[in-house]
Amino acid sequence: MPASKILIIEDDWIIAKELQLNLQDLGLEVVGLFDNAEDGLLQISQLQPDLVILDIALAGKMNGIEAGSEIKKKYPLLPFLFLTAQADISTIEKAKLADPAGYLVKPIGTETLYSTIEIALYQAQKRKDDKTPDLKDQLTIHDSLFVKTKGRLEKISLRDVLWIEASDIYTLLCTSQAKHLLNTSLKSVEEKFPDDFFLRVHRSFIIQLEKIDAIENDEILIAQQRIPIGKTYRDKLMQRINTL
Repeated sequence: MPASKILIIEDDWIIAKELQLNLQDLGLEVVGLFDNAEDGLLQISQLQPDLVILDIALAGKMNGIEAGSEIKKKYPLLPFLFLTAQADISTIEKAKLADPAGYLVKPIGTETLYSTIEIALYQAQKRKDDKTPDLKDQLTIHDSLFVKTKGRLEKISLRDVLWIEASDIYTLLCTSQAKHLLNTSLKSVEEKFPDDFFLRVHRSFIIQLEKIDAIENDEILIAQQRIPIGKTYRDKLMQRINTL
């Protein structure tokens, strides 16, 4: 099994080298040593570490807490540990807001270093294993779906979808070229379509926002079709369109 990869951001060269040697003795691979947050953050995508160790009191424009927050934003599944000589309440309160996987106080014992890293790596792997990507989070308006219609699977471009309508126990998917009767509920369709582009505007209708031609009172016009706007959906619709 390959060794876990660690990236270190520490501006004290002696501490950084000592930490590197300790990690190597523990069977871990140090893929990078950086003395400032800016350079370290730039190399994360290329070096692909399994964990980052960050000194809090870094020299440079960005301190360790700010760097940790940036890691959490750009790489939410990448764990990082704070390394510091400061264990006062104020520093800890600020540090925990960045949501680190652990907090190492200098000087660090080998047992503490090993156990903290192992737990952080285990928890990170568990989060990755538990994270099942949602289809609607992966789809964009440029993608396509296959729908079962007339005994075959037919490819539908999401860009061509005008609206989707509940029809008894079925769903009617209307595109600019045709209408497809689907043996599924409107709720199931809503769960699959990307909500950056599609919006439910009535208990029986989902529309593609870009296809709206006009809004008149409590109705939406799309390709000469009048679609009702439900009272509970109107505010959300108005928040999603640009008006002058």
